[in-house]
Amino acid sequence: MASNPILDDFNKIKQACKELSGKKVLVGMVGGDGSDILKIAHAHEYGDGKMPERSFIRASFDANADELGKIVSTEINKVLSKKTTPSAAANSIGAQASQIVQNFIDTNRVKPQSDFSKKTQHTTLYETGTHIRDRITFKVVNKE
Repeated sequence: MASNPILDDFNKIKQACKELSGKKVLVGMVGGDGSDILKIAHAHEYGDGKMPERSFIRASFDANADELGKIVSTEINKVLSKKTTPSAAANSIGAQASQIVQNFIDTNRVKPQSDFSKKTQHTTLYETGTHIRDRITFKVVNKE
């Protein structure tokens, strides 16, 4: 029995969609459980008893929802047109989403509240000390 090229293409696209739908892109911080950098990042993202919430991950995604949607659509279209693989598309989405968070931090730096703060405190997300901005990364995992 001869193979049907249209059916073969359909099955390849179907398999690519299945593979892509089984992936999840995680964007966030690099650090081990309980690390100081994760504690500081968590305090900024969600606030704590001493510091108000200064979200940088959720806020960047909220502020750039349209851009993120375009990135995902572009990568899915590349998979459907067989210009890239599902794994490469997921990695591209993760890399671009990480860059969006870093750009958000660059353009929305936390401002010190007083002249005293300006002399004694730095923006924890960016300047010397924690380098939270530089630790934003991504990981592609299989959905469970």
